[in-house]
Parts: sequence; structure tokens; C-alpha cells
Amino acid sequence: MSSIESSISASELRKKYKHFRILVIGRANAGKTTLLKRVCNTDEDPCIYDEKNKALLDISPGRGIHDINRPFVFASNPQFIFHDSPGFEAGDESQLTKVQAFIKERARATDSPVIAILTKFDDLITQVYDTRLDYDKNHEIAEAEQKKMEDLLFSHKFPPMAGVYVEDMHNNNGNHQEQIKTLIEKTAESLDDLSLKMLFVSIQENNLELCMECAAKYVPFLGPDVKMWEVSCLSGGLR
Repeated sequence: MSSIESSISASELRKKYKHFRILVIGRANAGKTTLLKRVCNTDEDPCIYDEKNKALLDISPGRGIHDINRPFVFASNPQFIFHDSPGFEAGDESQLTKVQAFIKERARATDSPVIAILTKFDDLITQVYDTRLDYDKNHEIAEAEQKKMEDLLFSHKFPPMAGVYVEDMHNNNGNHQEQIKTLIEKTAESLDDLSLKMLFVSIQENNLELCMECAAKYVPFLGPDVKMWEVSCLSGGLR
């Protein structure tokens, strides 16, 4: 595809599609909701929708959790639409079948990249902690264990496009935004279509710095005739 065609495609995508749909898979209490709150830079609870796209204003405890067909959004960044599914238990194929059907229905036009996120790295540090060693050495040992898990994931026939680990997502005084920036960057890099990549970047309402960095990084590949798209991309991320 030429640079001009790419710019037109990117512009058309941004006009036609206003949301990015993300499927999150993982066991209960794995820190998924906390992670998504950090992605959207909010402390609010999400708004869950039923099968008819009607908001469930009175959300009882547990309602809508792990129901893959009930999307939810955060008011701080409604351009992200999330779906939640529990992890897969050995010997139970029901959840796997539901996820496969969901992906088949939603991902008709393009391949859907998979990003592996190892949450609660701080818990792993606690598990391997040796009181005879200082924190840095224990952190190094935990990183080695994490690397083993990552190598196992990437050794599969269909490995994820990227992998990241996060820690202390619950700590408001931590560096969670730096970690989220890394996650978003790796997600953007995993999108092999430049138009989709630009669309993904442009909806980062809570990350102006990333919008600017990615515009500078990717817009030149679209050619010299797309300066207006660069402006459009940035303004889309600022709305």
C-alpha cells in the first residue's frame, strides 16, 4: 500500500470507527480490573452493558463479571470497549468454546494480536523472597522466574505478539503509568496495519505524551502528503 493510500485508509478508519474493542482473559482476582483502570487512568468502576447494549445502572456484586458478551467501558475513556472472560480450567472446554466463537464473530476483517500480561509481579517477588538477600537481589530472582514463564508462552505454536509484566498496580504512588505506557506501546507495535496502529494511538485520551511520540514515530511512514492526518491523529487523542 502506498503512503497516500495508507493516509486515506487511516483517515477513513478514524472517521468510521471510534472505538477499540479489547478482550481480556484471565482468572478471577488476577488484577484485570485494576489494570484496566490504570489503562484508562481512573479510579471509577466501569459501566456494564447487557446484550441489547443497555447500561446496567444498578450493578449488583458479581453481575456482568466474566460474561464475555457484556461489554463494559470507563467514562474517562469510552473509546475503549472491554470484554471479560475467565481463564480456562483443565478439562472444561466451555469457556474456550465461548471465547473462540466471540473472536470468530468480532475479528472478521483482520487478525487480532494477543498480548500476554503477567500481573502482580510483586506477588512473585513475595513468593521467592529470601530474607538473607536484599530487595534488588530478590527482584532479580523474581525476574528470572518471570522470564521462564515468558519463554514458555513464546515457545507455543501460536505465541503472543508481545509480553509484559506489571507490579504494584494497586499502589497510587507507584510508577503504574510508566508500566501502562510500555503496555500500550507494545500493543501498538503488535498491530501490523499502520492505519490500525494510528487509530489505536489516536484514542489514547489519557496519554497525550504517547500520542505525540507515536505521531512522530509513525506519521513519516505515511509520506509527505499526510500532515493533516498527523494533526487529526493528535486531536483525536486529545478529545
